[in-house]
Amino acid sequence: MHASASSPRFLGLSPAWAAVLVIGVATVFRFFYAVWLPLLPDEAYYLQWSRHLDASYFSKGPAIAYTIWAGTALFGSHNCGVRFFAVLLSAGTAWQIFLLARRWYDEVTALVAVLIAGVVPLFALGAVVMTIDPLSAFFWVWAANLFSRAIQDGLWRDWLLTGFAIGCGFLAKYLNALELVAFLVFLLLVPERRRLLGRPQFWTMAIMALICALPVFWWNWQHGWVSAAQLGNRGHLEGRFDLHFSTFFDFLSQQALVISPLLFLALLAAACRVLYLRAGNGWPEKSEGELLLLILFLTVFLFYVVLAWHLRGEPNWPAVSYLTLIVILASRWRQILDRNGSARYFISAAFLLAWLQTVVFHDPEVLPLSFKTDPMSRVVGWTEIAGRLDDIRHEQNADVLIADAYKEASILSFHLPDQGFIYTVRHDRPATQYDFWPTYPTSPPHRALWITETDENKPAVLAHDFSRITPIEYMIVSFHGRVFRQYTVYLCENP
Repeated sequence: MHASASSPRFLGLSPAWAAVLVIGVATVFRFFYAVWLPLLPDEAYYLQWSRHLDASYFSKGPAIAYTIWAGTALFGSHNCGVRFFAVLLSAGTAWQIFLLARRWYDEVTALVAVLIAGVVPLFALGAVVMTIDPLSAFFWVWAANLFSRAIQDGLWRDWLLTGFAIGCGFLAKYLNALELVAFLVFLLLVPERRRLLGRPQFWTMAIMALICALPVFWWNWQHGWVSAAQLGNRGHLEGRFDLHFSTFFDFLSQQALVISPLLFLALLAAACRVLYLRAGNGWPEKSEGELLLLILFLTVFLFYVVLAWHLRGEPNWPAVSYLTLIVILASRWRQILDRNGSARYFISAAFLLAWLQTVVFHDPEVLPLSFKTDPMSRVVGWTEIAGRLDDIRHEQNADVLIADAYKEASILSFHLPDQGFIYTVRHDRPATQYDFWPTYPTSPPHRALWITETDENKPAVLAHDFSRITPIEYMIVSFHGRVFRQYTVYLCENP
């Protein structure tokens, strides 16, 4: 890493080394935080995937399973092993943002982009949780970098690596396939680059991405294309596409919260400003980087804007769209910071508010949140329930454990002393990955413990599998002095 003699210095460091310092300090903190923060049910679910390696899975590609398998092979089936690569990939994503911003702007802009990304609550908290998002984000920005280099230098290696990065991103999150669409739109819009569509490099890149994605298609072909059906189900695409203003408003509110309100407004304003400035003037070659970054944002963000009119989504769904828009915002802020003006106060306020949100969200106990809105409620009580369940298992000489749903089965399994497998109640149509694994044994001498939400009508669910279902213990979990989970443990037998 090097910078020109005239480059600004930060704490005596060049912008590149300052970025390395920021990323390094954040990464060290995240490793400690990742070990401290209890595992989330979704992470425990993906841990079960890593113990049943396959070409693909019911709702996602195989990348998350193999990544956790590698982490737990190195560090064991604990927080560090599960989350190791989440933290490492997030550091890699931050560095890729720096390289992308430096390629299209300069090192100072690149450093500003790293700082902005570091205070976005969604990215800061997502950096320590092992879901599909750290994988998706890394491959998204890496592919953007590789494509940028490919169109500038024309090397076959970069085209092939771009296809590889898109394909790997697809194996983590199907949404990453939209990056290929964004690249195609970019080449169509820039006259000087349009000729690349008639050359083999672009199509070789697309073929490489398809080759990487083959495990997903092969697995789905073997299982009746259940992933496609599940995506249609989740998107409520089977019936009419009804429009609901309330879900669209919820979408915007969620995004403002997880990005930080002022930062979210600044990002949207930056996108609108670029569109306004270029709408009448076209896209000269010197602005093609800005166009590429904007298209990568719009391709994903507009997709979810349309979907938000139809259904209520999750806050993290459009996360990757902001990664390149942050670079555009950093360029805009860098220009503002170079001159005096009232806009500098807005930048300071937006950055400070996002940083404060990120700090508070790392330990939201200081906020007066209900158990429904407090994210920490998702990790409360599982250790105690699993410990008591293990005691009952030994007291009743039970060798089979059953839970209602994948979240309870996964997180309780993680907290059992032996991390033994917990089965789930079967669904007529596959609803989770558990439905593709062997079901629980029912023949004697097996004795099963079934932990389920307290409901006097619940025993009927397993009545066709067991002739005797006896309630033996009730469990209550409180959070902030209020009961928010109640479970009953049943002994299930076929004497």
